[in-house]
Amino acid sequence: MFDLLGNSRRRRILRHLLDERQITLTDLSARIAAWENDTPVADLTSRERKQVYSSLYQTHVPRLSEHGLVEYDSEERLVSLTGDADRIRRFLEVEAPDRTGFSHQWSRYFLWTAVVGSAVIAGNWLGTAPTTHVTTESLYGVLTVVFMMLSISFVMAVEGPKLLRLGN
Repeated sequence: MFDLLGNSRRRRILRHLLDERQITLTDLSARIAAWENDTPVADLTSRERKQVYSSLYQTHVPRLSEHGLVEYDSEERLVSLTGDADRIRRFLEVEAPDRTGFSHQWSRYFLWTAVVGSAVIAGNWLGTAPTTHVTTESLYGVLTVVFMMLSISFVMAVEGPKLLRLGN
């Protein structure tokens, strides 16, 4: 099951079929192409539609059909969900957590470290910062250490659980 769901198009097929138990291959390919191209279905080019349609018809729908998850009626060109919907839903829910907000949080840390560090160094050059008695090289060193610590923290927060699993 994990091998089957390792492909985003197959996951997307099953998601659509969980919402709508039966759909034409043409409509399904248009919806997936729209999702992949981040555009409304009406704005898709015929090339974008054809690429996804061919991929679904030749590869993904037959693969899901071989494993009993979908059925394809070639006369009607209908794709239907035939697998256990609850089981499929459970597998589809086991995805990596959305780290969108998490990444933005870290980018802010890096940005503010760069802004504050640059302001302190510029103030030192101009002789207006309270750190005028500290050398520029020392400020560069402190800023480098801060960036290194921030980078290590970022890597451990994002990749730490995976790195710990590799150690076991």
